Amino acid sequence: MKNKVKFREGKIIEVFFVEKEGKKTPIILRYPKKTDFKKVWKFFNKAIKETEFLARVTPVPMKEEKKWLDDTIRKMKKNDTVQLFAEHAGKIVGASSIRRRDNQRHKHIGDFGIVILQEYTGVGIGNMLMLSTESQSKGMGLKMLQLSVYEENKIAQNLYRKTDFIAAGKIPKAAKTRKGYDSEIFMYKVLKK
Repeated sequence: MKNKVKFREGKIIEVFFVEKEGKKTPIILRYPKKTDFKKVWKFFNKAIKETEFLARVTPVPMKEEKKWLDDTIRKMKKNDTVQLFAEHAGKIVGASSIRRRDNQRHKHIGDFGIVILQEYTGVGIGNMLMLSTESQSKGMGLKMLQLSVYEENKIAQNLYRKTDFIAAGKIPKAAKTRKGYDSEIFMYKVLKK
């Protein structure tokens, strides 16, 4: 029997410090809680506005965000999802997740996703989110993680390679952008037993 991760809403997983603007800045990695929906709504809409590297381009309605958060918490209780938020000064500045695939033939695969606000990139939050999310997913019984990344997003690709993801293929012009089109690269990581 696989070891289930003990999910508790808002549980702090880790606190670490990053160097930001010459100061040591505390970052809290934690599980979501139902009361986060307004913070999450503000976070995702800000991220959508400031980057072209997300699949979504239009703002998320608050009602939709609340439904997503309720669904995520439900799936965490069933051990089908791990979702972590990176928080600084009471504000969500990053998020990452691993979601088990729904279909029967692919239940051993987790889809990985990560989003960090621009002002918090380049200080190590992405690396910590990735490692902590993967560590928290160990009880899910997954054998592999998969993700996709746009070819123009070199920073994300470097982070994924640094954490042992391997490129498996590319679909040219898979995403429409403001500048034209971008290719989508698919990456995977086989998990150690």
